[in-house]
Amino acid sequence: MIDLNDAVSLLQAKRKELADELDAVDKALAALRGVGGSGSAAPGANPAASLETAPSVVLPTKLKPRRTLTDEHKRALSEGRRKAHHSKAAAAGLAREPIDQAPALASTGDGRQPRLVKRTK
Repeated sequence: MIDLNDAVSLLQAKRKELADELDAVDKALAALRGVGGSGSAAPGANPAASLETAPSVVLPTKLKPRRTLTDEHKRALSEGRRKAHHSKAAAAGLAREPIDQAPALASTGDGRQPRLVKRTK
């Protein structure tokens, strides 16, 4: 049979070590808070709740880095603004020519192709 007394004594020693470490941590927290006191918190007390209710405790917040736009996105935004401005001007009748049209070749009156078009034989 297994001797449980050895296991129990090992667990009790480990518990005492952990309780001593917990007392040291509680003392350090009390010193950092500026609240005098020694020993561990009362059993059943929530130390996190006491931090939330203390008005003098300032908790640091982590800030995310600022987001920056890439050059491609900046160009897309300016293109969108330009198109919107032109649409407004076109609706008001102030626009001179349509936006984003490919240059068209002018047709000649006699039906021939323009000079710059490659002729196929």
